[in-house]
Amino acid sequence: MKNLEELFIQSKNPSIVWITAKFIEDKIGGQYYSTDYIEYERILKTNKLTVLKDVISEYNGGPMGFQLHSYDYLDQGVPVLRTKDMKELTIILDDPIFISQEKHNELKGSKTYPGDIIISKTGQIGVVAVVPKTLNEANLNQALCNIRVKEGIIDNYFLAVFLNSKYGQYQFIRQGEGKAVQNGLTKDEILDLQIPVISPEIQKYIGDKVRKAEELREEAKRLKKDAEEILSEKLNLKELLLKINKYIDKYNWISNLDIDDRIDALYYNPQKTIIRKFYNKKYDLQKLNALVDYKKGFAFKSEDYCSKNTNTLLLRVSDISNDEVNMDNMINLPDRFYQEYIDFNLLNEDIVLVVTGTTGKSVIINNSKSRLLLNQNALRMRLKDGVNVNPYYIELILQSQYFQILLKYSLYQSVQPFISMEFLNEVMIPIIDKVDMEEISNLYKKSLNNLFYAKQLIQEAKQDVEDLIEGNFDSQK
Repeated sequence: MKNLEELFIQSKNPSIVWITAKFIEDKIGGQYYSTDYIEYERILKTNKLTVLKDVISEYNGGPMGFQLHSYDYLDQGVPVLRTKDMKELTIILDDPIFISQEKHNELKGSKTYPGDIIISKTGQIGVVAVVPKTLNEANLNQALCNIRVKEGIIDNYFLAVFLNSKYGQYQFIRQGEGKAVQNGLTKDEILDLQIPVISPEIQKYIGDKVRKAEELREEAKRLKKDAEEILSEKLNLKELLLKINKYIDKYNWISNLDIDDRIDALYYNPQKTIIRKFYNKKYDLQKLNALVDYKKGFAFKSEDYCSKNTNTLLLRVSDISNDEVNMDNMINLPDRFYQEYIDFNLLNEDIVLVVTGTTGKSVIINNSKSRLLLNQNALRMRLKDGVNVNPYYIELILQSQYFQILLKYSLYQSVQPFISMEFLNEVMIPIIDKVDMEEISNLYKKSLNNLFYAKQLIQEAKQDVEDLIEGNFDSQK
């Protein structure tokens, strides 16, 4: 030993650290003293630091378990935020739960408002989001807490980016994991997080990227809604739904003129029959399999996965959310697989439809610069040569009530529901006026581009923070 009062790294792989009594804190564990965390802390401490409690005006924890129960949840009212609602440093309510206004007022200690920073303190520790301007009020569940910054002391969006960077995340994980009973962060551990002291100008520069991302996401919602409303109008979906909702009988009379080359209850479901009759007379219908080629994904094995970063990624059902491919937790595959399994690769404007498990979920690959391969629970649709139908229009049709109603009455049930090729071969795509189709497609594509640029801005902001802490930030920016 060179010096008994030093902490020094013996090996990074495997992680071996020599720690003397001077550096032993109230935790003794291999992960707490991992070489990565020690290196992050060393770099962070080259900056001027403060602690979180000195830059915030308020801290509120989520309600205790006995204060909020599942039977309090409603279909509408005041949203209750959960860790699953926190994505890309914001709140995205894809599958919201609500409580009454009365319950919300009762839980006044966990109310949250636009500009608050939300942090997950149990479960998936250290997920961070800023409550957007469009969410006027909400409440928290017990896994979350919220903080409000002191105005003029720190930019709330900058702080959120820092907490989401590796220099914030290592503190969350280091303090929250390895607990005797359950992993989680205490109020004191959160308030004692080390925060860099940065000039207001740089804070604003970085925070503005996140604010711009928030604006892009809100515009993306509006653009998609516009596209969906035009599609709904052109397909007369309101009239169709009225017809379907009136028909509640479980039996169906079929004319011999309507009988195809099969006779079974699933095929002649009343709702499906209504849809066929509704569209046959009014629209140019083209079979889905005449527009696109299908390819089911490949069943890659766990031993195929790479522990190191590669340029080839496996797209799974869990990676699809909110019209996007979530790149954060994708599995790496060997780069040679992209050529070896070329039949299962994904290109921009390919449509991915989930056929097993969460059936009916779909996404169109947009602005991807990654080499993606598809797993066996989904199907790739690629536009056939010479087809003059926009793939963004097809993807919006697959998300529409038209397709989802067809799907609802066509799923095969086994151990888990699945979409059969037989069903897909029956699906007819209503083709509307070309000008309308292009308007819908362009609106939807612009919406997806906005989501892509928003995600890019978040990544840039995160990189700026890390460069700043490491002394690599270009202040001329």
